[in-house]
Amino acid sequence: MNTFKEISKIKKECPVCETERALVYGEMDEVLKVRGEDIEITSKLNYCPEGNHYFYDVEDEEDKFQAAYREYKRRKGYLQSEEIKSLRKQYRLSQKNFARLLNWGDITIHRYESGAIQDDAHNDFLRMLLDFNNFKKYFESKKNILDPDLVSLVQEAIDNIEKEHNRHVVDLIFKIFSKPATGRGQLPSIEAQPDYIEQLNDGQYSANRELALAA
Repeated sequence: MNTFKEISKIKKECPVCETERALVYGEMDEVLKVRGEDIEITSKLNYCPEGNHYFYDVEDEEDKFQAAYREYKRRKGYLQSEEIKSLRKQYRLSQKNFARLLNWGDITIHRYESGAIQDDAHNDFLRMLLDFNNFKKYFESKKNILDPDLVSLVQEAIDNIEKEHNRHVVDLIFKIFSKPATGRGQLPSIEAQPDYIEQLNDGQYSANRELALAA
């Protein structure tokens, strides 16, 4: 075992001794194997001085594996669980409905959002759907075979995202042309507003400027 660092002293049942003991709760660095890779994590566990042995609480053991999975995903550039959840919620989808939209098993999204490591193909597809235009195109290609209530739900979310984006574009354009002129009688040049132009180009999808100006 690596060096054990005490956090606190506690009194509770030791599952190895099968009786209540004065235990030490602490943490220790460990190396876990995740898909063939060594992942170093810091885990929390209990030490029983009388029996001279260590044991994990169920929650702490789960936490150590989740920490290792998160680090593995970070190394491989995989989406983290909260990113998948955020993508799903953006379109007001339940886990089951999102899985059905993607034509995956009913519990697949639940597993990924609970910390399981997605396979390469699923990760690549989910990352592709982070782009609004890509999601919209995929949805359009599938809407004719989906449940009408599900189609209506997703379409409403897409429409709201587009309205919010167009409103943001209008606000940015208004800010550009509200800037004081650089010379008397001159309108501010768009080329002279690089920060605003960059914001216009940084959205999840290309701005429809004609629509924004008409609004």
